[in-house]
Order: sequence, then structure tokens, then C-alpha cells
Amino acid sequence: MEHLKIAYYFVVLLVGTAAVSYTVMMSRAYRLPFLRPFAYFLAFNNVLALINLTSAYACANLLGFCAMFQYTVFASVLGPAARLAEAGIVYALFAISRGFAGRRLSRAFDRWFGAAAGLLFVSYVVSAFLPRGGALWVVIRRGQLVVFALGALAILGVLGGLLLRSGKFPAAAERKAIRVFAGSYFVCYAVFVLTFWWPDSLQFPPNAVALLAINVFPFLWFKGAFAAAYFPAAASAEDREAFERFCRTRGLTLREAEILELILRGRTNAQIEKELFISVHTVKNHITNIHQKLGVRTRWQLVALFRAARARQPGAEPGLEEMAARPPASDLRPQ
Repeated sequence: MEHLKIAYYFVVLLVGTAAVSYTVMMSRAYRLPFLRPFAYFLAFNNVLALINLTSAYACANLLGFCAMFQYTVFASVLGPAARLAEAGIVYALFAISRGFAGRRLSRAFDRWFGAAAGLLFVSYVVSAFLPRGGALWVVIRRGQLVVFALGALAILGVLGGLLLRSGKFPAAAERKAIRVFAGSYFVCYAVFVLTFWWPDSLQFPPNAVALLAINVFPFLWFKGAFAAAYFPAAASAEDREAFERFCRTRGLTLREAEILELILRGRTNAQIEKELFISVHTVKNHITNIHQKLGVRTRWQLVALFRAARARQPGAEPGLEEMAARPPASDLRPQ
């Protein structure tokens, strides 16, 4: 069973690493306030997966190590690391929740949360040097367990609050994207909370599925609900005028403009092939020509270039170098 856990957590880490990389690319292309903390959120979840992998590997290969340290191998190190990773998840979710509204966390919140996380870290350092079972050790240990429980409730609270507030967003596609995000992750973390007191043999299957779902979700969400809500669609008359001007000033042909619009709507090469009834090789050739005419090398740079051009006055469209140097805006959600 332990070897199965090792293989599973290794797969979760591989998928999680890909999910973090994908989210980082999206944050560079769209610069929406919730995308960067979303990458941090996934990274902290991967820290938990790495801790589980380390523990499972040691238990399977170091005879008697788990029995020596009771709950997990290197309990004095991996336990605190897991608790601090949970604090990182809570912070990232607060930032994501604010980011969906186009805002960022206040400096006061950052200071108070950082102080609380620092105090938690100090408590683990102090308890590591105290006699196990002593009065002070017991008090600190109970305090740490209370903080852990409050952290789990905070995760569910932030996600539940985001789910309830999603109805206040004016755009239907945006409401759906937020509801899918908050609802999916609420279910995942509810599984962790509800199974926390189960025996280890019963706890692993549902928790393993939930941990993998956390890392698989971004690939589905970005191509589905996120694309419908945040990809530039050139839907309104104003957007259409800006899109046509963008294509005209850069010398794109009608076919290239069609393909560019589908790219901006989040379509893959295969989807463009089906919608325009052309071969995928023709699609790739047109995309290569578009990249050359616009001076970009990736789809993410192309999307970022169009968003920047649409956000500025005609004739004052920045290049990629200027965009990279410019600090992110507080709210770049499509109007």
C-alpha cells in the first residue's frame, strides 16, 4: 500500500508542477489580480503533496522509522511544514477572493497575517526544544492544533463566501467562472475536513482523489469557464472596432484576423480547424504568419499584446518591452 501511495503522490506532483507552470503563463498573459495568488495556491498544495510523498517513501523504505516518530516520519519537521503550507493556502485564497473583484489585499492585512504566520513558526521552533509531554509543550501543541482547525475552517469560509458573493458580479460568464472555481475547491477541501478523523487506511482514497483534483482543475477551468469570462472576445461594437483596427494596422489578412479572433476567444488549434473547416497544418501556418507580423513568439504574448492595445488610445499601443516594464494594473478585467 505504501508503494502505491508513493507512485500516486509522485503523479500528483508531476501534474501539480504542470498546473503551476500553466497558471504562471496565464498570469503573465492576462495580469488579472487573482492569477498570481492562484499559482501560489497551487504551489502550497504541491508542498503538501511533497510532504506526503516524503513521508510515504520513508515509511516504505526505512524500517521502523514511522513507528519511531508515531504519526509521520520527521514529525518535528514535516508536521510544521504542512501547517505553514496550510497558512499559505489560506493567504492565497484571501488574495484570490479579493482578486476576483479586481482588488488586492491591503498592506495591513499582509502585515497582520505575516505576523501570525511568523508567530506560528516560532511556536514550532520553541516546541521542538521543549521536553515532550511537559506542561508548556502541551499548551503550545494544543494551540497549534487550534490554529490548524481554524485554518481548515478559514479555507472553507473563504471559498463559501466567494461562492455566495459570485451573484454580485454583473457578467454572467464571470459569475459562472467564479462559481465553478469556488464550488469545486470547496468540495475538495470539504473532503479533507470531513475525513480528518478517519483511520489512515480509509482516509487515503478520498484525500488522494481530492488532492489530484486540485491540480487537474486549472487545465479544465482555464479552457472552459475562465476562457468564456476573461478571454478578449471582441463582442461589443466598441471591441469589434478595436479588433478591426488592430488587425488593419498590422496588415493581417481576413483569414488571419478570423484565426486571431478565435485565439483571443481561447480556441485551441484543433477547435479552430473544426470551426473554419481547414486543416490543422493550415492553422499552424496562419498562426506563424500572425506571430511574425505582430512580433511575438507565443500565444500568451499575442493575447497580452492585444489586451494592452485595446486598453490604450489608438496610435499609442505599447510594444512587448514596454508592457513587460509596466507594473500590473489593479483591475484589468474586460469591460
